[in-house]
Order: sequence, then C-alpha cells, then structure tokens
Amino acid sequence: MVSQDSSLIKAITMNWEKLHQTSVVADLHCHSAIKSSIFNRNLSDNKGKFLSRLFKEKFWPFSNRASFPKLMKGGLDIMLSTAYIPEGGWYSDVSKAKWILNLFPSVKKSIYEQSYFNATHDAIMKMESQAGEWNKNEDNRQIYICREAKDIKKAIKKGHMALIHSVEGAHSLQNNSAKSYPHDISESYQKKETDALDNLQKLYDSGVAYLTLAHFYPNDCVYPVFPWPEYASSHGDWATMLGKWDETKGLTPIGEKVVEKMLELGMLIDICHCTPLARQQIFDIVDHHKAQECLLASHVGAFSVNRNMYNFTDREIKWMSDHGCVMGIIFMNYWLSPTDTGLGLRYIEETIDHMRSVGSSDCVAIGTDFDGFTDPPDEIVDMSQLPRITKYLKSLRYPDDVIQKFLGENALRLLQNGWK
Repeated sequence: MVSQDSSLIKAITMNWEKLHQTSVVADLHCHSAIKSSIFNRNLSDNKGKFLSRLFKEKFWPFSNRASFPKLMKGGLDIMLSTAYIPEGGWYSDVSKAKWILNLFPSVKKSIYEQSYFNATHDAIMKMESQAGEWNKNEDNRQIYICREAKDIKKAIKKGHMALIHSVEGAHSLQNNSAKSYPHDISESYQKKETDALDNLQKLYDSGVAYLTLAHFYPNDCVYPVFPWPEYASSHGDWATMLGKWDETKGLTPIGEKVVEKMLELGMLIDICHCTPLARQQIFDIVDHHKAQECLLASHVGAFSVNRNMYNFTDREIKWMSDHGCVMGIIFMNYWLSPTDTGLGLRYIEETIDHMRSVGSSDCVAIGTDFDGFTDPPDEIVDMSQLPRITKYLKSLRYPDDVIQKFLGENALRLLQNGWK
C-alpha cells in the first residue's frame, strides 16, 4: 500500500522519468524487420515519410514506428526482433497485397517467389546488416545481437540495446513458397516433417529465441484463430474469408513434434494466434514434461476484458502464471478494447490489472507489435513514446517494482531461464 504522505506522492510524480531510465525495458514482439525485409526501409533514418507522418495515429502499412532512433529514444534495452514472411493467403484474400506486389517488384522476387524458410533467413540477415550500419556511427548507442541468453546481460551492462531474433509463423519452417499457396498436397508427410524439424534446428542455431507457431493461415504445424480486424474487411472478400478458418482444430502431428523439439532445444514457444484447442494441447505437452518457463504469448490481450478468441481466458492466464510463463500485452486497440476507440492506454492498464489479479505480477510484459501492420493507441503511436506507459502507471499509483516487472524484468527472466 502506497503511503498517503503528500511529499512521497510528489516524489512519485517527479520520478517517473528516472524509473523508466533505470529500468530494464523490453519488447517481446517488434516488427522492425518487416519494414526492413519487405519495404527495404532504412531503420537508421528517423525521418518518416510524409504519409507515415500523416497516418501516424491510424493503421498504415508503410508506417515506421520502430526505427532505430525511435527505439533509442523510447529507452528500449531488449528487442525481440520478429521476422515475418506473409503467407500466400494474403495475396489471394487481400486485394491491396496484390497491389503492393505490383508496386514493389523486389518484394515479389525476394518474399513471394522463394521458400518461406529462405525468405525468413534473408530477413534475419538483413536485420543484422541494418544493425551493423547503425553501429558504424560511434555516437549511436550500439545494438548488440544476442545469440544466446547469456549475451543479454552483457549487452545491458555495456549500455547497448540487445537485439534478439524471433520468428512469427511456423510456415517459416516450410520449404515451399507463398507463390505455391496452398502448398503441394502431394508432398510427402515425411518430407514435411523432416523439413520442419531441420529448419527449426537451423533457426535455433542462428540465435532465434522463440517461434510463434501460428499466424494468419494454417500451416504444417497448427491452426490459427481468425486473424483479421474489422477494419481489414474493406480490403478483401470478408464473407468468404470468415468461412475459411476452422477454430475447432489445433496442432497437427508435425506440430506436436515441433513443440517437443522446441522443449528439447530450449527454444521458447510462442502460442499467440493459436486456436484455443492448440493452446490446450501445448499446455498438455508442457505438463507431461513437467516443464516451466518455456512458453510465452508475445503479443496478446485478456478475453475477460475483450471477448475475442485471440485473447487468453482466465484459466489460460492462470496456467501461464503458474508455470512461470509470460504474456506480452499488445499495443493495439482492436485486441484490447471492447469498444471502438482510438485511446488505448486505459485498456493496456486494464489488461495488466486483470492479468495480475488472475495470475500475478510476474506474468505481464510488453509486446507492442509495432510495425506489424497494427493500429496502436493514439497515446503511444511509436516506440519513442514508450515512456508514456511508465508515466501513466505511476499516475495510477502502481508500485515501482510492479512497473519494473512489466517494463522488462519478467521478459528478461523468461529469456534467461527459458532460452537455453
């Protein structure tokens, strides 16, 4: 309980900047790599394009919310740089995706016409190249690429920002391409399984800390929940799209083996986008192995706050907390808020509060999903404004230790203990 002494209250109000500056700040899910790999955006450039500035408070696919200067201004210490290659279904279901392909021929060649796995690997390498270019300026706070958990504290101790690779969607384990969607059903089951496990090992060996199993479309491992927010309905055949998803399905047999392999390797398993059945199947596998601190939901909300199947129920929140796992709260109103509003800070806080009350203060973290084709709260439109969440939580009289856990300590603990 915070003291009612007026001088203490004044000190709390005065010191939110210092709290943010001295805390470890982590983002479990950030998509700078999308803007690097798909749109060839220079992440060292802090000058947003005209339309990016115009649409800064709204959904805009060409946004630049997580450039390196913005990461540094926001005080980020740990960035889970999430590589994502759009699945082939984007091109058949979303008219503007086809338009982008024609506008950017290089995208078609580098993303659409090669295998998912090779495109993912290239995206990771391109992100490292961009970090290398940033580091050439010795006046810049340096970016330290971490390939194992022990590298993270080295980076923080030196005052660097730790960049850790992650991958969204187990389609990235497949050797078919988006161009071949839906992929060749004549391909043998054994080959698919071998490809998935071999490519998983390659990602792990290259320093990928976690894999998000599901994303927008079914892959060889798992089925997803319906992914499209309502504002996307004008960009595709909405009625047809709704009928394509079967949320009664879960893990495939290949998916079960991939989960087992990830537990064996010590690679964190991200269960965002998975159907409720798939999430339960993964819980059962983890319980069978009596494992702890091995799962995360990198960018998610609470079902009790906003009744969307993407979000976690109280039972799931409790399971995650009891097993030392962590949930990164997404900075996107559509998933957090049950009402149509541009203002989202209160729903971030409400989700934090709910997860704490059902689970504990040890299970909540940040997973912004910035630059992942999202519409963030108007109060925090990019990474440079991240300190505003610290200020807001301080104004609500959250204890400093709870704020610090949310900002980064919980994420750091999971990475150190779960990423072997």
